[in-house]
Amino acid sequence: MAGFDSNQVASLLRQIGAYNELLANAYVYGSIASDDQDANTLSLLHKSGLIRPDDSPGEYRVTTDLKRMLNRLMRKQSSYRQLTDMGKVIDAIDEVVIDYQLAITSKEQEDAEYYLDQLDDLLYETKDSLNNNLDTMHFAIVSQFGFVSSLSNKIRQNERYLSHAQKLLNELQQIDPHDCYEWLDWLACPNEFARKITSFVYWYNQILPKLRLIIDNMRISLFRLRRDEKQASQLRNMARFLRKHPEFTLDENLFELPNLPETLKYAPHMPLKSYVDTKQTGIEQPLLELVQSLRKQSIVTPIKARETSEVSVKPIERIAAEEDFFEQQTELLFERVIINNSAISALSFYQELQNSWLEQSQTITPKAWIELVFSCYCKLTSAQQNALTIKMKGVAVIGTTDNYGYSDVVIELRGKLKASA
Repeated sequence: MAGFDSNQVASLLRQIGAYNELLANAYVYGSIASDDQDANTLSLLHKSGLIRPDDSPGEYRVTTDLKRMLNRLMRKQSSYRQLTDMGKVIDAIDEVVIDYQLAITSKEQEDAEYYLDQLDDLLYETKDSLNNNLDTMHFAIVSQFGFVSSLSNKIRQNERYLSHAQKLLNELQQIDPHDCYEWLDWLACPNEFARKITSFVYWYNQILPKLRLIIDNMRISLFRLRRDEKQASQLRNMARFLRKHPEFTLDENLFELPNLPETLKYAPHMPLKSYVDTKQTGIEQPLLELVQSLRKQSIVTPIKARETSEVSVKPIERIAAEEDFFEQQTELLFERVIINNSAISALSFYQELQNSWLEQSQTITPKAWIELVFSCYCKLTSAQQNALTIKMKGVAVIGTTDNYGYSDVVIELRGKLKASA
């Protein structure tokens, strides 16, 4: 085939033959794990396009193209579909998800592994197909002529790509990726299945901004190409006109004519260009004046001189954090429980320190104090809550079963900590 080197094909076939057992294990068992010994081998096969990374770090799977070939040669049932319609892809994924859920519910482990492998191939093929599609369109934009060699064909190619990209974006926007989370809404949902679905949703949310950016760049590129084509057409018409009217051509011996002014006979060579070099800052001002004069304006807008200004940054003001007085008292309550190794009632602690609090102009009602102690206990870390025990004192509310009105809380150390102390 034209465009391919036979040595490259032979090298790829030699790699398949040299690592046949490794590829066979990846195909039969679904994936292979890498270690220090075959890390270089797996990296080489990955660069050759024979294996691809799996969801789990350090694991690899056979690529879709190689697996499709092996499936056909082994006459194995394949689940590959044409990924031209995203709605059909979502329906196909939904069917595989239902089959996988029924297999898990029925505890049919082998069938569940088959459907999970089928889902992985379908999701990867979907992502790989769209990514290749976007990469192809991106190459057609950033390259000089894309896959063609003329300006008119480049314009037609960009128009087709732009139309295809807009249709693809409209199709993708009609699908809400958050609806895919409904596939996870069932009991005993395996983690590996949930990881594949969430990874697909994350990729779907990332592909839409990328496609919108490509469409914007294609529109700008198409506008520039049409402008260049118009300028090229004008130049061709001008060249055709000059060929038909030779009187407009300049004589090569013009400098020797006797009626030519003396100042022009010994003038230096004038560099002629078909465009204005806008990168030269020296011609910026005359160029702006020329452009404004060509515009049909009754009043010319004066050019504003560029102004410079300084940016002043104020230092960040540091404000000391103030801690609540009664929260400090709750910490003292917890510390006294730990130091004395005895149970302490929040209400008795309140009665004991009531006079000293009043001397500091700090007041709190008993009910609010008990609620604050309970709230501070709930804000402790898990290790601190495991070290302390809170007991509620109260009576049941009349007319209810499990509702109580609490009048006091008691904080004490747990039994194991008492014994160790």
